[in-house]
Amino acid sequence: MVFEVTLANAITVVALVIAAMWALFKRMSVQQERRLNDRFDALTDAMKDVAKAQERNADATAELERQFHAHQVELARDYVRRDDFVRHLGSIETRIDNFALRVERALNQLMGGRQ
Repeated sequence: MVFEVTLANAITVVALVIAAMWALFKRMSVQQERRLNDRFDALTDAMKDVAKAQERNADATAELERQFHAHQVELARDYVRRDDFVRHLGSIETRIDNFALRVERALNQLMGGRQ
């Protein structure tokens, strides 16, 4: 069997090989684009989930800050009340002690004067 290769046959074979390679690359690029689109969609969904979680976290942080500030106000009010109470109680005790000393001195003078 003798194969005769003519210029037309050679051009046709080369054209078929180039067309097959072009179709193969085209198919691969379409699949790659589909995969990239799927990945971008998944990434977009993940970013939306992260944004929602961050929003919930921000809301929780704001609520925690409000509770903390309310606690600070309450703590300051109670602390001032206790501090004032201790100061006034100390003042009253000092006055009672001074009064007791005066009474004791007065009694000593009265008792000392009669003896």
